[in-house]
Amino acid sequence: VDILREFPSLQTIPLNGLLSILPGIPPRYYSVSSSPIEHQRLSLTVAFSVVDYVTPSLLVDGKERGLRRVRGIATRYMEAISCSFLAGSPNASAPTLKIFPKPTADFRMPATLSVPLVLIGPGTGVAPFMGFLAHRNALLSSTESTEAAESVVEGTWRGGYDLEENELPISEGDASGLKLGGDYRTKQDVGSVDLFFGCRHQDHDWLYREEMQELQKEGVITKLYTAFSRDGGKKEYVQDIIRNNEECAARLLDLIMGKRACIYVCGDGNAMAKDVQNVIVELLSKQLGGEDQGKEYFAKMKTDKRFLMDIWS
Repeated sequence: VDILREFPSLQTIPLNGLLSILPGIPPRYYSVSSSPIEHQRLSLTVAFSVVDYVTPSLLVDGKERGLRRVRGIATRYMEAISCSFLAGSPNASAPTLKIFPKPTADFRMPATLSVPLVLIGPGTGVAPFMGFLAHRNALLSSTESTEAAESVVEGTWRGGYDLEENELPISEGDASGLKLGGDYRTKQDVGSVDLFFGCRHQDHDWLYREEMQELQKEGVITKLYTAFSRDGGKKEYVQDIIRNNEECAARLLDLIMGKRACIYVCGDGNAMAKDVQNVIVELLSKQLGGEDQGKEYFAKMKTDKRFLMDIWS
């Protein structure tokens, strides 16, 4: 549409010719940010950022160009159907939104709670991790959870546990055969959870702020690292925390090499994900005495599924 407006002569193209060269609209994927066993939830949640911006003003051949308002397709639609609920309208009717699940075979939580987790998710990339944390919290808070057992065994949830035979102890006192909360607490250690989150402004863009702080207070999140790129004079991103915070870097190395933690990265694949990989390789290279050794160890982490990414461009 923008090209047709800029070059009116192209408007002679017939509609069928125009449609033949336009690419199809690809599906939009959103990570589930809730757990099915949290408060016996019968719904799921997602997080999305509304795309709405104005193009820069340009002067081309003495004519003003630009200043066009551009909106998203999927996010604009979801914002429209959500606005009545956000406004608290008493007459808001529930719209119908068709979705389709896309299960993942790799981006899943470890089989046991004893494995430490490092979750790196700036912006809406934190969404699946909120689901991870909700699921983890529900397991830790439950002493007997049939719902948890079913979810774990069936593997019906994105972050569900893949259990091997004899991986969870079964006692005579377990009526359902799996007493998850009790078995987890008494038979194994609970690993730490380090969460890295970043956004532009903490007072405007900090998604799930209250939930994160509450989970940290409850001990579900062990360490919470935040970076706000537009609040200070110098831009800071999540990868900068790892690179510049010596205490954080030392802790991360101990988690990776000493406690065999799993690292999950979700979000922008163009810059953030690459920078996170690079900074982790830097840490490993310094610890192991060479870049080749650092890259080799990092490659082994990927092979062992101890470094997992869910990224988009």
